[in-house]
Amino acid sequence: MRFAYPAYAKLHYVPKDSCWFDLYFPELDAYWHITAHDLQTLHKTPQKALETYRKLIYKHAIRATDIQEKFIRGPGGKGFFYEIYGEAPTHALLFYTDSLRYALMIASYFKVAGAEDSLAPIIDRMKYELLRIYPTITWKAVQLTRMRTCF
Repeated sequence: MRFAYPAYAKLHYVPKDSCWFDLYFPELDAYWHITAHDLQTLHKTPQKALETYRKLIYKHAIRATDIQEKFIRGPGGKGFFYEIYGEAPTHALLFYTDSLRYALMIASYFKVAGAEDSLAPIIDRMKYELLRIYPTITWKAVQLTRMRTCF
């Protein structure tokens, strides 16, 4: 998969043979945790993957005051954008799939605890940037990978 992301973000952590990585926004001290899967090798449908991710998202409900779910559609697929309000570590998440084989989840978060109101400008910026991502996502056919659930 490919997508455009802000030039001021840095690839922060890419574990070897993994399905996930982080983008770090040093000026904002914010992160995007990105998880990508080839659903065919996981024996999951996009609907099953969405349900798995949705359960993860709603685990934040314990500390959240509200979770808003918005359907999104782009040239490479469809998914949901979640806004989480309250003292949750994650304030925005994006789930996107090609509806056939691939799924991507991006969670925007901070490694420091902070009041939602003091982080509001940064949270708003991360939501804005995250909403600009899904129209740029393109999928590439899986070749041979060492880890069968990733691409």
